[in-house]
Parts: sequence; C-alpha cells; structure tokens
Amino acid sequence: MKNSVKDLLKKYAKIEFAETYQACDVNILEESAKLLIDSGHAWAPELSNFYLESNGFFYNGIYIFSIRSEEVPEDYDLLVQNVQWNISERLPECVLFGRSDEEVYVYNKAEKKYQILDFTGWDEYYAFETMAELFEFVVTERR
Repeated sequence: MKNSVKDLLKKYAKIEFAETYQACDVNILEESAKLLIDSGHAWAPELSNFYLESNGFFYNGIYIFSIRSEEVPEDYDLLVQNVQWNISERLPECVLFGRSDEEVYVYNKAEKKYQILDFTGWDEYYAFETMAELFEFVVTERR
C-alpha cells in the first residue's frame, strides 16, 4: 500500500532536524486555494490534505511552502512564491508548492501530475501521480 501524505508527515517529523508545523487553519486554506484557482493556478485535494496536517515542511534544504503561517518566514509562503515567480503565466494551470536547491515542486493540473522541475529552465526532472510519491522521493533522496 502506498503511503499517504499524513503517514509520511508522521514518519518524517521524527527525523532529526526535520520541521513540521501546526495545521493550516481550514478557512485560510480554503480562501487561499480559491485565490490561487481564481488567478489561474491549480489546486488539488492532496495539497489540502497536506496543509491540514502540517502548514509546511523543512528538511535538509527541502521546503514545502506554508500558507500564511506565522511560524515560517514570509518568503516561504506558497502565495508569495507563486506571485513572485509569476507561475500562472510561466506555468499555466500549475501551482508551485515547494523547492530544494535548484529544483521546484509543482502540481500540474492539465497533466494531472506532481512534478520536480529545474529551477532555471523549468524542465521536468521527475513526475509523480501523487504528492505523497513526490514527497517520499525527495526526502528519501536527502537522507
């Protein structure tokens, strides 16, 4: 059986130096998802599931951005990152939800996949059917 985002967060919260955070407030999550969708970005239920467990994640250079969290610096905010990088124009029907070094993590609604893209050329390195698969891959790669 494949791991869920919830199971992975529980597992990875035990890793030394990994940081998980309080769950995102449901109202803030819904409002933020709507703002993103209305501005040409994508959203997926699995992203909501992640943020209802932990409003972001950090480990060994891996960032899953938070949503309007007071626990995490503003420059690691999902909304800020998507506006800053003009994702709705650069990658229509996508949402940028994390990064590490020279890679970014994106949900691509048009292609129904979670991608790891090159940060400079935006070329696809890897693609996954679920966020959990992407999440497990990037953390395992860094351990």
